[in-house]
Amino acid sequence: MPLAAVVVASIFGEIGDLIARSGIFAKFILLLLFTLSVISWAVMVERGRLLRRIQAMNAEFWLHFGRTREGQEKMSDLRHWSEAHQESPLAQTFLFFSRDYWPLYQERRHGPDADRLLLGLLRRGVQRIQHQSMAFQERGLGWLATLTAVAPFLGLLGTVWGIMGSFIELGRQGTATLDAVGPGIAEALITTVGGLAVAIPSVVGYNFFVRRLAAGEAEVERLGSLLADVIAEEELEGRRSPGELQETR
Repeated sequence: MPLAAVVVASIFGEIGDLIARSGIFAKFILLLLFTLSVISWAVMVERGRLLRRIQAMNAEFWLHFGRTREGQEKMSDLRHWSEAHQESPLAQTFLFFSRDYWPLYQERRHGPDADRLLLGLLRRGVQRIQHQSMAFQERGLGWLATLTAVAPFLGLLGTVWGIMGSFIELGRQGTATLDAVGPGIAEALITTVGGLAVAIPSVVGYNFFVRRLAAGEAEVERLGSLLADVIAEEELEGRRSPGELQETR
C-alpha cells in the first residue's frame, strides 16, 4: 500500500482504510465531493456572517425608527445613521424615503391625484430596494441549492461504479461469498456517504438562509407600510412642523 494510503488509513481508521483501498474513480469522486464541501461551508460561513450583521443593523434601525416616531429623535438623525449603515436594507429604504421621496412629496403633494401617484411611487421605490437587497443577500445560495441536488448523485455514481467493479471481479473469481463481495461493496458505498455528508449540511444551510431572507423581506415590507403611515399622518393630522420637515432634506 502506498505511503499516502497508509497515512490516510492511520488517521481515519476503518473509513480511511476504505478510502485508501478504493479505486481511482472513487478517489476522484471523493476528492470532488471534498472540494464541493469546502465551497459549501465557505458560502454558509460568509453568508451567515453577512446576515448576522444585517440582522443586528436592522434591530438597531427599528430602535432608532421607534424613537423617531415617538419624537425622541429627529428624522435627520435617523437619516445620518442610515447613511453610515447602508448594508442594511432598512437603512437603504429609509434613505430612499428621506432623500428621494420626501422632497418630491413636499413639492407635489397638492397636485391633482397626488395621493395615489405619490403612494404608488413610494411603493415601487420600496420594492426596488427590496429586490436589490435580496439579490445581494442571496449571492452564493445558488451554490448550496446546486450542491444539495448534485452531491448525492455524485456519491451514487461512485457507488454504482464501485459495485459494478465488484461484480466484474466476482465473475472473474467465480465465487459468490460475502467475503469476496463485501469489501468491494463497502468501498463503493463510501462515496454515497461522502455525497450525503456534503448534501445534508448544504440543504440545512440553504433552508436556514431562505427563512432568514424571507424574514428580512418582510421587514422591508413592514417599513414601507410604516412610511406610508407617516405620509398619511402628515396629510391627515399635520403633526410635523415646517422646521422638522426641512431637516429631512
